[in-house]
Amino acid sequence: MILKNAARAAAISTAILAGMVTAPGQASADTTGPVVSQIGKAQTDTGLELTAHIDAPAGVTSVTATLTAGTATVPNSTVTDFHLVSGTATSGTWQSSGSLGLDFYASYRVAITAQDSEGTVSLPGRGFLAYRPSPVFHDTAYEPTALSFEHQDINVTGRVTEYDPAAGDIGTPWPTPAGLGVFVTWDGHTSPRYATAADGTFAFTVHPGAVQNTTLHVSFVDSTAYAEGPDSEPITSVDSPARITLDSTGSTGAPVGSTQVISGTAEGQQEDGTWVPVANAKLLVQADVGAAWVTTDATGRFSETVPVTNDTTIWTVSEMRPFLTPTSASYTVANPVAKVSLYANKPTVDAYSRLHISGYSTFPGNALPNGRVYIQQSNDGHTGWTNIGSTTFGSGGFAASVLTVTNPHGYWRYYYPGAPGFTAAYSPVVHAFRYQTAISGGKPSHTRVTKRHTVTISGTLKQNGYGSWTPLPKATVQIFYRPSGSSTWHLITSARTSSTGYFAAHPTITRTGTWRVVYKAPDQVHVNAYGPMVKVTAI
Repeated sequence: MILKNAARAAAISTAILAGMVTAPGQASADTTGPVVSQIGKAQTDTGLELTAHIDAPAGVTSVTATLTAGTATVPNSTVTDFHLVSGTATSGTWQSSGSLGLDFYASYRVAITAQDSEGTVSLPGRGFLAYRPSPVFHDTAYEPTALSFEHQDINVTGRVTEYDPAAGDIGTPWPTPAGLGVFVTWDGHTSPRYATAADGTFAFTVHPGAVQNTTLHVSFVDSTAYAEGPDSEPITSVDSPARITLDSTGSTGAPVGSTQVISGTAEGQQEDGTWVPVANAKLLVQADVGAAWVTTDATGRFSETVPVTNDTTIWTVSEMRPFLTPTSASYTVANPVAKVSLYANKPTVDAYSRLHISGYSTFPGNALPNGRVYIQQSNDGHTGWTNIGSTTFGSGGFAASVLTVTNPHGYWRYYYPGAPGFTAAYSPVVHAFRYQTAISGGKPSHTRVTKRHTVTISGTLKQNGYGSWTPLPKATVQIFYRPSGSSTWHLITSARTSSTGYFAAHPTITRTGTWRVVYKAPDQVHVNAYGPMVKVTAI
């Protein structure tokens, strides 16, 4: 709605003069005379007129005003034509009629006295009157008066003319350059000053910002004059619908410690129902674990990277822009999976083909469900992984494991199969090397032998590294015997392998017992080898 000035009546405006002083006048000690107060001025269609409020119990019979320019001692004009405009003769407001009779523009000292029906004359009420041209506002309008998402600026228009104190509003435009002129104030804010055109008109736009209810005040100032125009009708605000559309509403099973990207578009709805992007809007992205501000770009787009924690987390994206209804959208990181990491220390294999391995792990929290970790073996470190044992978590890492392995130059790793809320994990592959050894043959030539006769125990000692099996030459094998009914093995003899790995021994049979060939590795690169256990009966 556009607000316009009401039609001006005979009195355009009234104001109390600056510096007004009043005091009572008395005819005698027991008689109360008139008291003059609230000396002011009225802008009428024919020029400035004086006003004063007078209290006189005996009733006012006459009012006199003198106007003296600057520091002069002789009044420039005396005005006696006053009439009652409101109230009564005992308490009312009086106003002069017609011209003040002043011949030039200046600042005048005003003194007004009143006489009552008993002849008592008051002390003068005093003030100052600036008698010079002043600006007057016409057709001031504010559009719109209801701010919204679609309309956040107010256009201010109107016209300023000159008011002559001797003749009234003579309709002459009052132009002024930029930097002076017209401006608007509201809620402690002041707009820039805008020039009036040659015809006295003005038109400019103000941006009140996030106001709920306010009133705009238009004023005019230049190097010689100041005037206040009509206030606006109360400015209100209307919140428009808003929405936040996320590209995705969440994820499930993201690893703890990883990040998620929350992105989308913020929009506001115009009066015709059209949804348009909200540019440069601040959005709050918030969860129990933290918060961040993100600003939309020119297309209403936004993006924020958030961390994944141990618990299901709901991130709320909220619209914080003025003139939009509060709105939000939720992004849920459900069932996060804690990342488990396993590490294996460098293992060793001893001469008995026993693997010595230890390691440690890292994971969020203090404990893992199903805290068993498996030890796996592969011949080439890539394929054929099989479980060969297991261990558990300890405060300092995995308990050291000692496992007999079939391949002393194999590859090993730890494996955790995972659990609800925790990822499965493999450690890096580790490796140890010893030659695998084997004895082929190694059986006595007979299993029933007459006492004090010999048997031949022969065979081949072989070794295997990364390729095929090859003879193990110049190695010593030992022949052990355990009498029947005993658990003790006795070393009977030994044999040296040939270049082809062949060996032969010829022990004498004295009683029934079990025989076995053993290769005990004399170095750090081979493992022991064992032939079959064979019973020979002495007859």
